[in-house]
Amino acid sequence: MNNSFGAYLLSSKGNTISKNIVSNSERGIYLNISESNTLSGNIATNNREYGIILASSIGNSLSGNTASNNERGLYLGSSDCNTILSNIIQNNNIFGLFVCGKCDKIRFFNNYFNDTNITIKNGIGNAYNTTKTAGTNIVGGSYIGGNYWAKPDGTGFSQTAVDKDEDGISDSAYVRITGSIYSDFLPLVITSKPPIPVANFWGSPKSGDAPLNVSFTDISTGEPTAWSWSFGDGTYSAQQNPVYTYSAAGIHTVALTVSNADGTGSMTKPNYINVTASQKPVANFWGSPKSGNVSLNVTFTDNTTGEPTAWDWSFGDGTYSTQQNPVHTYSAAGNYTVTLTSSNTAGASTQTKTNYINVTQKPIADFWGTPKSGEEPLNVTFTDNTTGEPTAWDWSFGDGTSSTQQNPKHTYPAAGNYTVTLTSSNTAGASTQTKTNYINVVTALQKPVANFWGSPKSGNVSLNVTFTDISKGSPTAWNWSFGDGTYSAQQNPVHTYSAAGIRTVALTVSNAAGVGSMTKPNYINVTASQKPVANFWGTPTSGNAPLNVTFTDNTTGEPTAWDWSFGDGAYSTVKNPSHTYSAAGNYTVKLTASNTAGVSTQTKTNYINLVTALQKPVANFWGSPKSGNTPLIVAFTDISTGTPAAWNWSFGDGTSSTVKSPKHTYSVAGNYTVKLTVSNTAGIEMMTKNSYIKVGKS
Repeated sequence: MNNSFGAYLLSSKGNTISKNIVSNSERGIYLNISESNTLSGNIATNNREYGIILASSIGNSLSGNTASNNERGLYLGSSDCNTILSNIIQNNNIFGLFVCGKCDKIRFFNNYFNDTNITIKNGIGNAYNTTKTAGTNIVGGSYIGGNYWAKPDGTGFSQTAVDKDEDGISDSAYVRITGSIYSDFLPLVITSKPPIPVANFWGSPKSGDAPLNVSFTDISTGEPTAWSWSFGDGTYSAQQNPVYTYSAAGIHTVALTVSNADGTGSMTKPNYINVTASQKPVANFWGSPKSGNVSLNVTFTDNTTGEPTAWDWSFGDGTYSTQQNPVHTYSAAGNYTVTLTSSNTAGASTQTKTNYINVTQKPIADFWGTPKSGEEPLNVTFTDNTTGEPTAWDWSFGDGTSSTQQNPKHTYPAAGNYTVTLTSSNTAGASTQTKTNYINVVTALQKPVANFWGSPKSGNVSLNVTFTDISKGSPTAWNWSFGDGTYSAQQNPVHTYSAAGIRTVALTVSNAAGVGSMTKPNYINVTASQKPVANFWGTPTSGNAPLNVTFTDNTTGEPTAWDWSFGDGAYSTVKNPSHTYSAAGNYTVKLTASNTAGVSTQTKTNYINLVTALQKPVANFWGSPKSGNTPLIVAFTDISTGTPAAWNWSFGDGTSSTVKSPKHTYSVAGNYTVKLTVSNTAGIEMMTKNSYIKVGKS
């Protein structure tokens, strides 16, 4: 597949999606705003963005699915009350599992996770294990409990956890999974019992001409005892390392399923083997019948030699087919040229038969013209819509003129109603269509010329002005702009100016012939009764640099102009400006507001306070002693820089701590890798020291 979605369920409820293979899509299996659906036994692999997605979906069950080799494996966003069990999520690029912070009451158990990155946000009421129950788990153990947490480099929790009683459950919980608030209290481990096999293979060569001999080699892990190959062309093999001959050209998907007493594993490689033909085909065909009346059904037969694998027919009437032997219906009269292009992996060949199919029919006249009405002189374009393949046309335009063109243009110079007639003909006969009073031409209307006056044109605030339309040319609509953001569609409006200022007034008038406009700049002068009193506020007034502050003018007294000084050398004349402070410091802000009656200034000293942004910490530590016999007590000391506020230690033996400088006792001999993750509000940093603590036996 090569689509945006492999399988997409929108507002779906109570459906089952089972045993599908979804690959090479943008998003594999996508449930969106869906409820109570079941996804089971599906494989999502090699998808470019996501393998499986649940978005805003509730009460769904995902079991027995595989999401591997995708950019992202399993993504849950804003989805509640779902059950995720017995799935395999592995070998995905960006992350294997992502659970967003708006996912609540989700149950995860008996899943196999094997990816470098997993992200689990907090959410509410989620669980990552079920009650310990006898039964074969996903990695072949004897109990079902939590999940198997692995990483491709072998450092996953389940890969390093201790299981002394070999019950397949770790002796310790996986606490705060990937730093979340959640823990898996029954994490799965693989015991010394034989593991479930993991399928893998390669073949050589992967391309060549037919017949192509390919040697397939099993490179599966986990000691499989049985093999089932599907070669993609309908044939199969149970050998471990078969040699198979592809006899026909094509691109083939190969799949291998391996198994032993503990379970089964599968690997599918889409489009893995490319078999090309040894020579390109030579196209040829025939059709029957080759002539007849409209609605003629013609059966085309491919006679191409050279093993074509694809066919592309062009029937000469704008339609096509990719069938080998299509049947096509010709619905219109005419002579049709037919083309067949046959191809295989070696190349393509084309056969064209000119005027191969002859279809006859008496025409049925029809036409339309545009425009059908308007002012003199009126230019009309006539379009022939006759069916039946006419070969001649005879137009009468109703004003004593005519034309033999198929699609003529005609100018009506005088007002009136005109009847139009078209006669279409071919060798089978003639047909006439008459449309009475089809074209209506009227005398041209002149567009208006706008003009007006207003009285009075000056005065104090709350000035009532009567506007009078003196436009010429019979306008039928008026649109006034009073210069203060208000408008009117009356012919002679009365408008009250409530704020001081000099206003430009515009009038636009129109009728069916067109539009005319008149603008009178600075036409109305409204003066204020008193000067303003400046005031303002800004938000936020403090924060880290750079800081974006929105200032709001609270001046009273109808100001008409504003002059801001932001204290850092920058200015603005906008009423309510936004300004970005780029450096730390205390800034004094000043606003001067004015109108025709006077000026007022408000100054706020040290109004804006900026501080330098906090930097994220740099992790570092040391421990002492770094070697000794069991039980070895090591004191770890945090020496991180950058003011960390939280610490997360991983001691390499499956235990952890959030103490700043903890002490830890190693009770088992071995070499231990220690990790420290530190964080503050600015970010997170991690330091890993490989094989840092070396513990010997007592």
